[in-house]
Amino acid sequence: MSWQLASDVAICRRRGREGLVVDKIIVEDLDRAKRAAEGDALRSALLASISHDFRTPLSAILGAASTLHSMSQVLTESQKADLLATIIDESERLNRFLTNLLDMTKLRSGAVMPNSGLHNLGEVIGSALKRASKILAGHHVEVELVNDVSMVDIDPVLFEHVLFNLLDNTAKYAPLNTTVYIWSWRDRDSIGLRVLDEGQGIPPAELQYIFDSFYRRKEAANVRAGTGLGLEISRGFIEAMHGTITAANRTDRSGAVFTIRLPIPAKTQRAGQIGTPRLSGYSRQPTIGRHEPQQ
Repeated sequence: MSWQLASDVAICRRRGREGLVVDKIIVEDLDRAKRAAEGDALRSALLASISHDFRTPLSAILGAASTLHSMSQVLTESQKADLLATIIDESERLNRFLTNLLDMTKLRSGAVMPNSGLHNLGEVIGSALKRASKILAGHHVEVELVNDVSMVDIDPVLFEHVLFNLLDNTAKYAPLNTTVYIWSWRDRDSIGLRVLDEGQGIPPAELQYIFDSFYRRKEAANVRAGTGLGLEISRGFIEAMHGTITAANRTDRSGAVFTIRLPIPAKTQRAGQIGTPRLSGYSRQPTIGRHEPQQ
C-alpha cells in the first residue's frame, strides 16, 4: 500500500469515527429535546389538572365549612349532617387526587420498589372493596375466585391501590344499580384477574390511550372528575410486580373489562395451592372482545 493510499484510508477512518460521534451527539440532543417537550407537556397537563380538579373539591369544602360557621344557629341537625358529609366526601376525593399525583411522581422517578411476597388474593381484594365501599355504594359487586388461586406474589399495598383505581374508574363510568364483576382464573404459568362493568365501554378509537397520563374518556361529560392518572399508575404498579394489565370491551353486552396477569411464583407451582373461599358468585362469566382467551 502506497503512502498516499494509507494516508487516505487513515483520513477516511478518522472521518468515519468523527461522523459516528456527530451522529451520537445529534441523537442525544434529539433525545434531550424529546424529554424536555414531554416534560413541558406533562407540567402543562399537571397545572391544568391542579387548577381544575383541586379547585372543585376545595370550593365544596370551603362552601360547606363557611355555611356551617356562619349559619350554625339556624341550620337543622339534618342540614348540618349533610354539610359535614360533603366536607368529608370532598376531603377524601382531594386526598385521592394527591395520592395519585404522589404515586405518579414516584413512578416517573423510578422510586417504586415493590415489597413483594406471597399474599392471599382474596384478602387483598376484600381490603380494596372495603376501601372502595363508599364510591361503590350505588353498584352491585360480585366476586368469584377459582379454588386453585390463593397465594400470589405481590406487594399487597400496591396491588390494593391498583384494584381501588380500577373500582374507582368503574364507579365513574358505569351507571348506578349496575353490577361490577371481579373474577380470577389460573393458567399454567400465570394468574389472571378481571374487573368488568356494565357501562358504555371504552370507545374503540381511545383504547390505545387508556393508560396514558391525564387520559379521560371524551364521551363522558357527566363523569365525576379525577386526575386522569389512576390507570397509568395501575399499569406502572402492575409492571413493577412483573405483571401486565390490559383494557378491552365486553362482547356479550356493553361494558369495559380490565385484565391483570401475574406470574405464578415457582415455589407456589411446586407446592400447590390452598383453595380460596368464594366471596360471592354468579352463574355466567361475562365475555370480552380481545386480549385474553376466555377461561
